[in-house]
Amino acid sequence: MVFSVPKMASRAGIVVVLLMLIAPSVSAAVDPDTIPRSTAPDHADRPEAILLEKTHIAYVASDQDTRMNGIIRYIEIISNGRGAYRLQQIRDDYLVTASSIPLMQSAAEIGKARDSLGASAREFSDETQAQMLRFNGSATRMQACIRSMANASAVRNANSPDGGLWLKNESSRLLLFNRESADRKRVIAELGKQGANTTLIRNISLQIDAQRPNIQGALMNKSSTALQSTNAEIKDLNREFHKNVADARNALAIAMKRDAIMAMG
Repeated sequence: MVFSVPKMASRAGIVVVLLMLIAPSVSAAVDPDTIPRSTAPDHADRPEAILLEKTHIAYVASDQDTRMNGIIRYIEIISNGRGAYRLQQIRDDYLVTASSIPLMQSAAEIGKARDSLGASAREFSDETQAQMLRFNGSATRMQACIRSMANASAVRNANSPDGGLWLKNESSRLLLFNRESADRKRVIAELGKQGANTTLIRNISLQIDAQRPNIQGALMNKSSTALQSTNAEIKDLNREFHKNVADARNALAIAMKRDAIMAMG
């Protein structure tokens, strides 16, 4: 297929933005040259090495959170809310993993989680490119959305005691849970105002909210195993929630088109 120069330039711009998204996660492992070396076989599991790794991942993941939110916002705009549900699902999975790392205490467990973050970032990048092509998106405008989100984040971080590195704290999993609960309520309210039947969507959201005591218990007991088990249940429910939201939005779009056609007749 032969592309015109403007389309090729636009596609090149999209690729650059997506590479910016992938690169931090793929390189989420701390540069080995910056870590003090030791001949001890358990060096990687020493507290200072674990702390350094966790801090680095928290920094990268916080930055990725901002980038992903900017991209999701742009895809929502160009797709009228119909093209972002997979991106939201991938972002949620990414953050669930990132916010669970502070409770991990072994290099092996953290390394596995880091690999999962890299895989999610690549999946997010692929899905973004697909939606950009589907809805004829502009790399320049997407970058503007990312910058806008980054500026808003910088303002919040200026007044934050952790400087925006909220993902470095063990409480970050609960903070994320509460943030996502508020987001779901907002989505349900918006769909309700548009006339969608939100009964099933609301029930799924309530099932997710019911997992709060399990998260609190895992954090209080510092049990990474218990937290991972709860995360698995929440991920499945999150996927179901996002899929049903997407179906509701598609149904609303079809109804609007049908009403418009009938009005013309």
